[in-house]
Parts: sequence; structure tokens; C-alpha cells
Amino acid sequence: MVLAVVVKAQQYTRLRDELLQMEKIDQEARNKCTNGTAEEQVKCIGEITKTIDEQNTKRLNDIFDQIGFPDTAKVGKDGMQAFMIVLQHAPTDELRVKALKPITKAFKNKELDPMGYANFVDRLRLHQGKKQLYGAGFEFKDGKMVLSPTEDMKNLDKQRAKIGLPPIAEAAKMMNETYHLEVVVPEN
Repeated sequence: MVLAVVVKAQQYTRLRDELLQMEKIDQEARNKCTNGTAEEQVKCIGEITKTIDEQNTKRLNDIFDQIGFPDTAKVGKDGMQAFMIVLQHAPTDELRVKALKPITKAFKNKELDPMGYANFVDRLRLHQGKKQLYGAGFEFKDGKMVLSPTEDMKNLDKQRAKIGLPPIAEAAKMMNETYHLEVVVPEN
């Protein structure tokens, strides 16, 4: 019985390391896309979707099917965060839908940071044709980064503050610093 527990813990340690490596490759590739025009950045990200994201999504699905949501108890905080970052770039929503309840639980248990949760929720909502809640999503439009459709713009900063996010103006500034493009936050 003790041996089984040790083997399981070692398996999850290896899984944590695998998730961290997936995140590293994902982020290095995306960082290379943040220079140039909006068109060049979109093209670069499109290539990453084919070369990295599709393969990562398949692996994340396998992981989820084998052990469920890789929360902090299974893969540590950094392993779970790596899973979340890689999941953000999944080209399909199948796994996002399956993971919604455990991710919400992880956020409520303070295992997941507000930005990770907002990115997850808003991306899923946008992909489902709904408006986002927290203003986490931006899209390339007319050579700029434009806030994706968002519910209740008038109270957006209050909605963001409720879950621990900074005001949308700070998020827009960070987007500008990352992508080196004009960032637009529509008033309505």
C-alpha cells in the first residue's frame, strides 16, 4: 500500500514537470510573436496553434481523462498554473467545458489566481458566443488590440475588483506593453 502511494506521487511529480515544460515551450513561442504589426502577430500565433497548441490540447485531454483536473494537490501550484496557461491556448472548448467545475472550485479555494480564472471564464464565454464578464480578453482588430465584447462595461472595474483584478485601465496598459500595439477599451 505504501509503495502505491509513492509511485502515484512520483507519477504526478513527472506530470508536473511535463506541464511546466509544455508551458515553457508555449510561452517562449508566444513571446516571439509579440513584435511586429498586428497582422504579423496574428500570423505567428496561427502557426503556433498548428505546431504547438493542437498537440498540447491532445495531451491535456489525456491528462484530464487519466487523473481529472490537475489541481495543486496533484501537481503543485506551478503545475496547475502551467495546465491553465496551456489550456488557455487550446483551439477547442471541449476540455474547457469539462474543466469548468473543478477550475471554479480551485478558484474558490484560492488555488487559482484571479487572472487565471478570469482568462479561463472569459475565453470560454467568448467562444460560446457570450460576452465576457471580467474584460480579460482582447482581440487583434484594425492593427490594434481591442477589448472583446464585455457585459456591463459601466461596472466592469467593480466586477474585476470583486475577484481581485486591477482596473481595466491597468490591464490595457499591460496589453500595450506586451504587444506593442495601441489598446482600445470601448466605453459601451
